[in-house]
Amino acid sequence: MSQRVISYADLSRINSALSSLKTDMREVNIELGGLNTKHDHLKSDLLQLSLSFADFVESDIKHKALQLAETRQGNLKQDLQIKFGYYAEVRRMATGILQGVDTGIIGDDTLRHTTEEVMIKAPNYWLAPALVVLSSWIRDDKNTTEKALAESLKRDDYKTTLFLMLVMRRLGRNDACFQWMNRYFLHQNPHNLDREFVIILEAITTGVFQPASHQLMINNVKSWITQLTQTDSYIDKQKVQWTHFFETKGSLSSKKYPLLEEFAPNWDNLKTSVIQARSHHALDLHFKNIFETTTDYSKATKIQLDEILSLLVTNFDDDELPLQNEVRLNQLIIQKDGDKKAAQSLMNEEKHIFDEKVDFLQMLTNAAFNPELTGATKVTQALAVSISQPWIVEAHDSFTAKYRNEIEENVDLIIDGFKTSTPDGSDETEQLQKHNRYWTDFLENELKKLTFPFVLIFFGIIISAASLIIFKFGIMGIIGALIGGLIIWNTISNHKKAKKKTIETIMERKNKSKEVLRGCIAETVDYRQEFAQEDAKAEILRQTLMSITPEDFSSTSRDTRTILQPS
Repeated sequence: MSQRVISYADLSRINSALSSLKTDMREVNIELGGLNTKHDHLKSDLLQLSLSFADFVESDIKHKALQLAETRQGNLKQDLQIKFGYYAEVRRMATGILQGVDTGIIGDDTLRHTTEEVMIKAPNYWLAPALVVLSSWIRDDKNTTEKALAESLKRDDYKTTLFLMLVMRRLGRNDACFQWMNRYFLHQNPHNLDREFVIILEAITTGVFQPASHQLMINNVKSWITQLTQTDSYIDKQKVQWTHFFETKGSLSSKKYPLLEEFAPNWDNLKTSVIQARSHHALDLHFKNIFETTTDYSKATKIQLDEILSLLVTNFDDDELPLQNEVRLNQLIIQKDGDKKAAQSLMNEEKHIFDEKVDFLQMLTNAAFNPELTGATKVTQALAVSISQPWIVEAHDSFTAKYRNEIEENVDLIIDGFKTSTPDGSDETEQLQKHNRYWTDFLENELKKLTFPFVLIFFGIIISAASLIIFKFGIMGIIGALIGGLIIWNTISNHKKAKKKTIETIMERKNKSKEVLRGCIAETVDYRQEFAQEDAKAEILRQTLMSITPEDFSSTSRDTRTILQPS
């Protein structure tokens, strides 16, 4: 009887320990699962918080920059009005005086009073005494004309010369106009041309001035091009600008290749290449649009002259340019909704246009890029492109060769751990086989990590064997053997379930990965086809550029056909 009590007590402790161990293991598994879930949620929340905070900071920076730009623009415009507001009034008055001279409806006393008042209110502005020159010349007041002319030349010899050259042409005084034009060209330095020269270039090429001026311009332009092309630096500078111009003309929808955008680590390079290839068609249309015009500018001499004079007297004075540049930058910041980097990038592209003085080749480039901002028209843009054609072609060839050399040979892919690369998507079968091997090996490795629970099974065997040995095949022995068997069965069952779940999870990932891989391969095929098609348009654009010559510009201006031809 005593033996039974001791044996029963010993078995109870073993049974209790097993139950406690099983419970503890279950709780540990539950806690681990909970911790993993909380970790994933925490990681996701932190990532979302980080992205949201970054978006907030970026939005806040742009909002503040936008508000500051709006405030600054208002202040700058106010400064312009205070410091140079009367300049604008003088410019408007100059236009009115010119129109009054044409119509002959303004009296001499009115002209005299008005221009003398301008002299008092604008003591440093060159245009004020120039208007007095015009007024006194009309009245045939030689003494006042000479005094006002000396003062105007003293304030700004160059602009006075330009103004009177245009006025003499407007009034049909060809001999006087040609004399002023000779003086005007003496001012010019091909390394350092004034902004307004592009207007004169346009006027001469479209026949606004007398025929003698055309030969004068030809001689000077030939000499300037010879000087500037003796060294590579000037031409290389223009090539760089034209190359950058080409690079900005392409575009691509952000959702055209969504899978490659997500799963190709070298997508940025792939995107850049196709965008640059897509630029050829847009550029071809751009250049053709410059030359395909039905406007006969050679028949609009008076209109051209009015435009040239208007631009001369309405262009900003040199003193105004710093403030005008700041106004322009803040205007771009407002246009870009507070994105200062984007605004500064645009400003950098325009900075050469706002240079007070440029070399002749840079002047041509400015007129070709944006004739409106340089104060020119489409006529000058076409002429500038015509003269610049040799280095435009070279820049296009360099641009094309560069992106072709930098095109990614392979499309790299990383899909749920599966890494591969494909040149053009034609190897789909091989890629799927490689994908299948990857996931087979991955499954095998994951299953190896699920080690067989030998310890628990051995523990169950020990319990069963000990129970049978101690209690034979009595009730307690059978119960002990069943407990040990239950441990063995539960352990093996859990192992099988874990193995099954691992297989199911990995197979699901494999199938999803396979579909993504097929989608990426399909997009790769489309990408390579689009790149080839767009890249082929480079030759079309090159033919367009090669067809542009100064001789062909004669379709727009009858006098330009000989601009670079031997005299």
